[in-house]
Amino acid sequence: NIALRDALKPIAKRHNTTVSSVAVAWTLAWPGVTGAIVGARSPAQVDGWIDAATLTLTAADLDEIALAIEKIGVGAGPTRPAVMRESKSRVETEPAEAR
Repeated sequence: NIALRDALKPIAKRHNTTVSSVAVAWTLAWPGVTGAIVGARSPAQVDGWIDAATLTLTAADLDEIALAIEKIGVGAGPTRPAVMRESKSRVETEPAEAR
């Protein structure tokens, strides 16, 4: 979806990465997700999203992505991983007892 791609561009720019990396990092931010299956037709395409492995999305980034998904109306289901807190390595789910 071109509108969603355009909405992710500012996040990618803030993190000095690609929109593809932001999309894959968003997928990896969901609790229980340990990997993302992505396809590439060339090594250059892999270079476009490989940063996702180390990209840390902030709570504000996740809010911005969720708002874009809801506004544009792409997909179905939840738009934001559970209540999140930032860690040094990734965005992680906050334990239920901490909420």
